[in-house]
Amino acid sequence: MKLTVYMAISIDGLITRDETNSDWVSKTDWDQFYSYIKNSDAVIMGRKTMEQFGEDFPIEGPLNIVLSSNKELHKETDNLLIIEATPEEIVNKLKERNLNNLLLIGGSETNKQFIKANLVDEIVLSVHPLIIGKGLGLFGDEPLDVNLELISTRAINNELVQIVYKVKKELEK
Repeated sequence: MKLTVYMAISIDGLITRDETNSDWVSKTDWDQFYSYIKNSDAVIMGRKTMEQFGEDFPIEGPLNIVLSSNKELHKETDNLLIIEATPEEIVNKLKERNLNNLLLIGGSETNKQFIKANLVDEIVLSVHPLIIGKGLGLFGDEPLDVNLELISTRAINNELVQIVYKVKKELEK
């Protein structure tokens, strides 16, 4: 099983402007994002990330998992599960379903929970050429100590730099 975090970020490391605004994410990045979704068995997100999709939710294709205690957020379907569980419990449920490619798509609190639980294998960042100044950080604002190994970098359409890191698990540090 592989769990990948995919996030659009500004060069100052923010994933939103203010609390929820991600209107600055480019079409190029959305195209990259959906190419990752096509190769995923499940996408995992928090409630606020789900709400940002609006009418485009649930995401077509993979199983959509929304972390929330509010089961009334959205009508559950065959490809939507609204669940209140720890990251470990979620990963175990997905293992039971034989789902192997998991994509974690935010937000910052959800990202933080999974990275702290040592469950993230890879981080893909699409870095946008802008400074936002105020918003939510990639993993919240709590100090973390996670070592990464650079896998690749590439420029996309003279617009984005996509960086892929392997997360060094605690035993590899």
